[in-house]
Amino acid sequence: MMPGTVPVEHVGLPLVAPVAGLDVFGSPGVGEPVRVAVQVNARLSFAELLGLLVHHGSLTVEELGEDAAVLECLQFEVLSTDLWAMERQAEKAMAVLASGRDDEYGRFVRAVAVAVTRVFGVSA
Repeated sequence: MMPGTVPVEHVGLPLVAPVAGLDVFGSPGVGEPVRVAVQVNARLSFAELLGLLVHHGSLTVEELGEDAAVLECLQFEVLSTDLWAMERQAEKAMAVLASGRDDEYGRFVRAVAVAVTRVFGVSA
């Protein structure tokens, strides 16, 4: 018999049921493998939120007005960005925000900053 560990107390993880036919974000998908829901808590600063959303690439100015679109973009970026890249993106976005650039990119960064404050309730 192999040795094992018997937990003395509940470790706080919720029980999850396997689900078939869904992609990573829960949308139906043909031939998708069985998946389980995993909840990960992350504590992100204003700068990190700004950097992730500014560098998303497909987030448009129109989508910034839709909370659901902002949240969806953030979910994808958190899953696909490593911590070092997240830090670099945050620094770059904050530098642009602080510079007051008035070109298209600078205005976009400010629009994302407004969306971050509205959706998440944090500011620079």
